[in-house]
Amino acid sequence: MAHFDKDVRCREIYTLAVCGKGSKYSQTTYTIRPANRPSTIGGCWVMNHSCSAEMVGDFVEVHGRFDVNVWYSYNGNTDTGVAKDTVSYVQQIPLRELDPYCSREGMQVSVKVLQQPNCLDATIVDGGNEILVRIEKELAVEVMGKTKLFVLVSDQPEKDDEEPLEDDIFEEEEFED
Repeated sequence: MAHFDKDVRCREIYTLAVCGKGSKYSQTTYTIRPANRPSTIGGCWVMNHSCSAEMVGDFVEVHGRFDVNVWYSYNGNTDTGVAKDTVSYVQQIPLRELDPYCSREGMQVSVKVLQQPNCLDATIVDGGNEILVRIEKELAVEVMGKTKLFVLVSDQPEKDDEEPLEDDIFEEEEFED
């Protein structure tokens, strides 16, 4: 155990650290307008998702887009088609644990997709002219910035002379088969 002979002091260290985190699950309904009047829906899928994030005030704003594809039948279920649409979104994610001492200059914001956009259901509405598609997704964000840490410092304690290790500690034991 170290004994301190001198007063303990405090030192400031500037470093890049995670200054805030946040996540958000959402469900959003989008309207898709197919070329033909659908009779039934055969399936719906989401692909080509991309997003980026930026700090806006005390929250992170995520801008993203993805393609929605709805497979449907029309003409009394005799023909099929795919309605395709690229959907854009803006998601505001509040931050928890936002460090008030973190410098706002040069902040780095990263976004991670915890759950890719996924179609929960698709419903024909408006007399068959539109399809409502409900999509779920979950995003997480981190904000990194320059911040100041205060650490306690002291002089290195003086070491006592160590006794040399005895050779027999490292001798191999002989085992009999």
